[in-house]
Amino acid sequence: MRHSKRKATMFLVDKIVLYLGIFLSVLTAQDYKVITQQVSLSQSPMASDSLVLQGSLGKNFHLTGSGDTLSLSGGLWNIASGIYSLPPTMKITFPDTINRSDKQIMVEAVVNDINGVESVELHAQIGGHQQKMIIPMVSVNDSTFEIRIGDSLKSIYNLRGQIHTRDGMANLGTSSFQTPTMQFAEGELNMADSTMSFYPSGLPANRWRLFSIPGIIDSNEIKPNDLEDGHVFYDWDPVAESWFKPESIVIGRAYWFKHKYDDSVIFSNKDTTGYSVPLEPYEVKLHQGANMVGSPFPFPVLAELSEGVKGPYKYGSDLKEGWADTNVFEPWAGYAVESPSDSGKITFYPIQDTTIAARTTNSGWRLNLDLSSNSSFDRTSAIGRCDACEENVDMNDMRLLPSLTQRVYISLDINNDGQFDHSKDLRSTTDFNGVWNMRVNRPNAEGSLTLKGAYENDRPNDLVLMIVNVSTRKVLKNFPVESFELSNMNSEFNDFKVVAGEEAYVLSMVDEILNSIPTEFSLGQNYPNPFNPVTKMDISLPLTGDVTLVIYNILGQKVRTIFSGELNYGYHTMQWNGLDDQGLRVSSGVYFSEFRSRDHRKTKKMLLLK
Repeated sequence: MRHSKRKATMFLVDKIVLYLGIFLSVLTAQDYKVITQQVSLSQSPMASDSLVLQGSLGKNFHLTGSGDTLSLSGGLWNIASGIYSLPPTMKITFPDTINRSDKQIMVEAVVNDINGVESVELHAQIGGHQQKMIIPMVSVNDSTFEIRIGDSLKSIYNLRGQIHTRDGMANLGTSSFQTPTMQFAEGELNMADSTMSFYPSGLPANRWRLFSIPGIIDSNEIKPNDLEDGHVFYDWDPVAESWFKPESIVIGRAYWFKHKYDDSVIFSNKDTTGYSVPLEPYEVKLHQGANMVGSPFPFPVLAELSEGVKGPYKYGSDLKEGWADTNVFEPWAGYAVESPSDSGKITFYPIQDTTIAARTTNSGWRLNLDLSSNSSFDRTSAIGRCDACEENVDMNDMRLLPSLTQRVYISLDINNDGQFDHSKDLRSTTDFNGVWNMRVNRPNAEGSLTLKGAYENDRPNDLVLMIVNVSTRKVLKNFPVESFELSNMNSEFNDFKVVAGEEAYVLSMVDEILNSIPTEFSLGQNYPNPFNPVTKMDISLPLTGDVTLVIYNILGQKVRTIFSGELNYGYHTMQWNGLDDQGLRVSSGVYFSEFRSRDHRKTKKMLLLK
């Protein structure tokens, strides 16, 4: 190897001496002196020779050191010295796929360098690990080096490799990263991975859990069944906003699963082989709305979400139900993200070579809400203002995340139309004062609930926030410094008004809200009475809920349903035009109006005269 280096050096020296001779022979009117037989390019001193170059050819050449030791730079010398400073050239042969059973999986590097090759190494990095293993490659001849991929490098975590070289002049060269697909054997990919898995103990019985498969399974079909909640898989369609039973398990997606076995269910590739994806950024495209996703890697990773995509949110904690935000994607876990459009995407990064773009921090304020009970929780809700937000619904707001479980959650009515279908309501900073319509939902008997809050950034000094409990007419003035409990709830939800802004505005608006809440359930006498054919009825409702307003004749037969459904708390006016449910005009006589809720019933007598 060193013999090759000397031959190449002597050849280049001869060429440079030849070029110098040609240039020196044609120079005229130049001042130079040459007393030497050759120009040495080595670091060894020349014996009893000296060189002085002056004028246009040698004006940039200089002499350093002492005695006969010579160092030149500039002009023609840069060409020669530049060749010696170049790193080695490489041609790499790395397998695209590493099969688990193959014993002779070779990595080959053909390396060439004028200075000779001192060392060639494979730097291998296992997925989920920061440290790299440095493995010297074996020389086959002067330029070819190879190494066998041993069993210690074959695992479900996969690997990436990079070739590092060093030449005789200490110049270093590196190849691009090589990222193969890695096959794993039957049963090797297992949810019970105690160091990496989100579910090391498996999926508990009688509970819906969101999970994903961190790998490509060769046999991924799901056997169809007619069960509704026992050993059954469900997927969420963000386009149709509905649940469906999937036919297969796909990498990058998450699925809901519930079973009724005595022991927890632990998923693995028990009867099939599969592949770990290459250790390079993995992109999942999103649809508008809520998307259920999972990490494709069998170790915890970070991900970058495109503009407007909110999340990720993981489901469940121990034996509790509910959504909570997170920033790490763990293997086998399922997550929800919400995309504002069909062009949203999420990119998983298995190894942090580059910094993932941080979420932009907007001016304004944001209050994150936390609702919990003995068996469930919700940590997805937030209200506030930001400079990139709009007063109406925009990409910064978030709709409620779907789930198959009965759980407590917070919902917000953004458009003030009675549709509590959002969990985030972030508004423009052009306004400072505002009222947020908040509902605390409890679908089943959950006992007492606790509502907490925390500002994401510093609260503006002049911001005052109060919460009006519509059902009790109480005002919470020290939230979120103090949390509060909800107990003895008489319905499946409680309505609140969150008032935030300047102190004068908040105090005035709180009084206005309290005055708009009736103190009792009532049905007023119709007017005019007697009437022909139209009359009106005033009703007051202290709590939002399902109510009916029905007209009966004197025989107790239903004539007309004026209203049936959910009605917001407050004062309302209803009207009857003297027609029955078939649209026919009724005859003169005595009629009764009945206003009914789950806990109350009021009636009034009316007289229709024609």
